Amino acid sequence: MGAAGAFWGAGSVPVALLSLASVAAVVALSGVARRVLGALLIVVGIAAAFSGHWLAIAGGVLVAGSGVLQVVLGARMPKIGVGGQKTRAQDPETDMWRALERGDDPTDDRTPGGASSNE
Repeated sequence: MGAAGAFWGAGSVPVALLSLASVAAVVALSGVARRVLGALLIVVGIAAAFSGHWLAIAGGVLVAGSGVLQVVLGARMPKIGVGGQKTRAQDPETDMWRALERGDDPTDDRTPGGASSNE
């Protein structure tokens, strides 16, 4: 985000928008796609740093640094929606909500996850 502000201040609006979009892309991608994005960020950061403006140089260093982190650590970082959603032990209330999400009636004994299966 700081890199986007630096590029914006240096007048490199397209690079600033790319920096902002890469924040969302890093969270949404995983595996090889995240590493490819990291490599792209390294190239963009280095190219932007050669524009000569001190804010662009600072932004380029930040973007290239984040690209290096994505290439090196990208495979270990969680993808969006994956972190913190570990399955817990049977919870009757959670089971009832899941039944409702599936379209089942959790109070009907004849449906999967109905009242008789929770007893």
